[in-house]
Amino acid sequence: MLYKKNILISTMGLFFLAQSQAGDERISKDQIARALGPVLFQTQALPTILKLEDQKPLTMRSTIDWDLQKAMEKHFALYKPDYGAFVALDPATGRILALMSYGKEPLIASHLALRATFPSASVFKIVTATAVLDNKELSSNSLITYNGRGHTLYRRQILENAITRFTRTITLREAFGKSINTVFGKLGAFHVGKERMRQFAERFGFNTKITTDLPMQQGRAVLPDDAFGLAESASGFTRENTMSPLQGALIAASVVQDGMMMEPYVVESLTDAQGAVMYRAEPTTIHMVMEPPTAKEVRLLMQETVRRGTSRHAFRGFFGRFPLVDAGGKTGSLMGTDPSGKYDWFVGYAESGSKKIAVAVLTIHGKFWRVKSSYLARLAFESYYKKK
Repeated sequence: MLYKKNILISTMGLFFLAQSQAGDERISKDQIARALGPVLFQTQALPTILKLEDQKPLTMRSTIDWDLQKAMEKHFALYKPDYGAFVALDPATGRILALMSYGKEPLIASHLALRATFPSASVFKIVTATAVLDNKELSSNSLITYNGRGHTLYRRQILENAITRFTRTITLREAFGKSINTVFGKLGAFHVGKERMRQFAERFGFNTKITTDLPMQQGRAVLPDDAFGLAESASGFTRENTMSPLQGALIAASVVQDGMMMEPYVVESLTDAQGAVMYRAEPTTIHMVMEPPTAKEVRLLMQETVRRGTSRHAFRGFFGRFPLVDAGGKTGSLMGTDPSGKYDWFVGYAESGSKKIAVAVLTIHGKFWRVKSSYLARLAFESYYKKK
């Protein structure tokens, strides 16, 4: 439904950017993105032939892992969320392993995996947690007090610090795994602050253009000046912070790759009619999002999500079947309007030795909720590691 199978080529770990035979000018990722956009938005499918501006058609080979791609297409078709998107990539290189957009309507205005109109919800807690851990003020085992219910956010929970018999104590790791809004709201407002929150949001790709060969929309983070507004943003309890599924996968990739974020790419090579290579992809570093020790701590938080937190049911039995695979993630859910429905996120990673994968799953549900994004992520990990 979504893709035609391409012929993949082995790069043996060697990548380079070939010069165009038309002269000294090189084919850029921006050129490829402009050519891919109209095709992806109309058909939701990667082409096998790509025509760049003022050039003859070129044969395109993609980075897609077709076993994983087809498996996820099958799972989305089986569970039928109203809308959905899935992205998987190799954290070490930025190679996109799967890219799909799903919708109950035949025409979708753009590829949902690339749209940044979706509220990031509690996935934004990864930004807040990283900012807190990076300055070494707290660790994953630090104890934090809070009042009120875990998934609400009221002004008195943030602005008042009274210790009562109803006050609860929780570790940062547990608060992340259970997605406690009050804890992350207070951390953002009173420990991180607006400027440091802005810095880390940009490191994770919010309010920043990410270089890629896909027409990827830019994510947005709104960070108000007042304490409660900043708390809403830091906890993800707002529709103002938005991101694309591709950005979500990059966030997870940077965590499992010890803080390094790589440019995502889906075009591995372009060749002309005579078989000459006109372009070959080159893995490129964007920047260090966080120091490796911080990334290790964030992974502990994300592991809590799948073992004892909001995704524990979806991952029940997984680690027994795959004892050599480590995994972690962050969920998020919020009502949205474009398209209308309940937005459900899972952004996470899995690793086994040198084999790593980062994923983002978004499902949008109207009247009926048919599947959790965290369960689809589990199925993706199972598909990827079964053959490894």
